[in-house]
Amino acid sequence: MAITRTDWSERYTEGRGFRRLGDDEKDLIVEHAPAPEGGRALDVGCGTGETSAYLASLGYTVDGADFADGALEQARTDHPDAEVRWLCLDIERDDPAPLGNDLYDLVVFRLSVAFLNDRTRVLHALGRRLREGGTMLVITPLAAHTPAKKRHIALDEDEIAALTCGWTSVQRLAAGDLAALVLRGPCTDTVAMERSVPATGNAVAGALAVVTDEHGRVLLGWSKRGMWEAPGGKIDGAEPLDGAGVRELAEETGLHATGATVVSILTDAAQGVPRVTAVIRVAGFTGTLTTAEPEKFTRWEWHDPHGLGCLGPVFTPAANALDAVWPGVIPGLPPVNAYPTAAEMTPVPGEPAEAVRLRHRMADAVIAGGWAPSAVVQKALRTVPRHRFAPETDLKTAYDDDLAVVTRRDENGRATSSVSAAWLQADMAEQLQLKAGATVLEVGSGGYNAELLAHVLGERGRVVTVDVDRYVVQRTQRLCAEAGSGRVTLGSASA
Repeated sequence: MAITRTDWSERYTEGRGFRRLGDDEKDLIVEHAPAPEGGRALDVGCGTGETSAYLASLGYTVDGADFADGALEQARTDHPDAEVRWLCLDIERDDPAPLGNDLYDLVVFRLSVAFLNDRTRVLHALGRRLREGGTMLVITPLAAHTPAKKRHIALDEDEIAALTCGWTSVQRLAAGDLAALVLRGPCTDTVAMERSVPATGNAVAGALAVVTDEHGRVLLGWSKRGMWEAPGGKIDGAEPLDGAGVRELAEETGLHATGATVVSILTDAAQGVPRVTAVIRVAGFTGTLTTAEPEKFTRWEWHDPHGLGCLGPVFTPAANALDAVWPGVIPGLPPVNAYPTAAEMTPVPGEPAEAVRLRHRMADAVIAGGWAPSAVVQKALRTVPRHRFAPETDLKTAYDDDLAVVTRRDENGRATSSVSAAWLQADMAEQLQLKAGATVLEVGSGGYNAELLAHVLGERGRVVTVDVDRYVVQRTQRLCAEAGSGRVTLGSASA
């Protein structure tokens, strides 16, 4: 049973806390993360505040964050003079708005990271809040030194490998019987990795499931082969492609698909063996996520689409499957032949609370600038999930009202396709003076602008969008299928 916020608060209220901050840990912080002038630090899972107070004594301006009110109440009592901003925040699930926009020089997870389900996502997200040269410091018990009944508080070697994957610099140190991980540079490029295939195989046919949660995050597992993989495996006999993906999802994760569509067939080769991969988009699921095949996978985690480009090693077919669903999210992949299917699919919902907040903030800025005076355009700005039409970029950038998001460049690095600035798109929609139920032709595709127009036109309206770049057409088609209204039709145009 998961430990809740209430459970943790009661734990601290009853006077039960974690082990005290040791001298070895203090020395390690001083040596590897000394406070620069004006330095800021974030202590995640701060508990009763001992580490936060120590960081403040070193000269850091400190945010101490914990999701248990009882812990923060005790921290304020134990450290009344510490210059720490105490934040009640579930770093894994809550909107990170309380952290503000200022960057940190140091982020610390002391004895807390093992309690996170999506450790990789959280660490990378906070890594993007580090100043250049900033440090992520993880201090954790090791499973090898921890009694079996307390295994949940510690990490084993496979879990540490997954946690540190995707960082430019990883340094592992000892702090007594604890492991200290000093991480820098959270955006190592994703690298497509292969694994051995049967030497006797004439061809390999498999199905991979791409499944997202209620926050729009995609499920990947850290395999015993030392790479991220999507749920999936070989097709069993003559079973249908979507059935294979659904079966493998259940066998590996305990999740049962409530809808599945074949969105693409990929062909390539591994070690000279031809390979066919069916990409299965799962629209929804029931069940509880578990590591159902621990001999194959260490753990399963949910990842933000915009973070898929900096995960480190990813199994090549899984990387190509992710790119088939969100074209452009993983640059630099090896060549693959893709055959998108024409099957209709219903939109797949899901977005984090942060996206909703940022979308309303963007709309407020556009409206305040006078670019969207009409109620119908204002509503469209607040409704259409702009970030889902720029899945390769972070939420803050996607919802910057004054920025265009480049989504395709040519071989010389010049932008050839983009999502225009929100204020400009709103102004164009206003200038068109659209009537409900009309049909609009858009020349130059991308997805977001077409969906914005579709929302302005209403239920009986239609948008036909065309582009000379076949990749842009296919990308727009996929993104509109994922997050669209069903009222946008795609087509190719001659140059």
